[in-house]
Amino acid sequence: MGFMGGIFKALGFESESNSKRRRKKTKASYKLKNDKNVRPNQIDGVPVYYPETLEQTKEFLEFLKGNRAIIISVAYCDGETAMRSYDYACGLTNGLNAKMIELETKKLYLLLPEGMEVEE
Repeated sequence: MGFMGGIFKALGFESESNSKRRRKKTKASYKLKNDKNVRPNQIDGVPVYYPETLEQTKEFLEFLKGNRAIIISVAYCDGETAMRSYDYACGLTNGLNAKMIELETKKLYLLLPEGMEVEE
């Protein structure tokens, strides 16, 4: 860094390479604890819903139709209900051109409306 670089830095200007290096990457905190009694209401600002029936899943997925990101946990459903809820969510996300991201294997899913992206 030369003389002019020092002046620019003092004035608050930095080169792109320096500003990119200083940005810290944030990590998502989507791992749920194994304690069945702990059910967080939000993960990284996105509401989490815990449907226990297919009808509840349909009700919660209405938020996706309203262009709101949601997280669905099927960890508290019986096996058949979890599978049917997953299938319904897959169909809805395809129909709405949305995205479905598996956060925890066969338990926790992030559903993003069309045009919304996840920052990595």
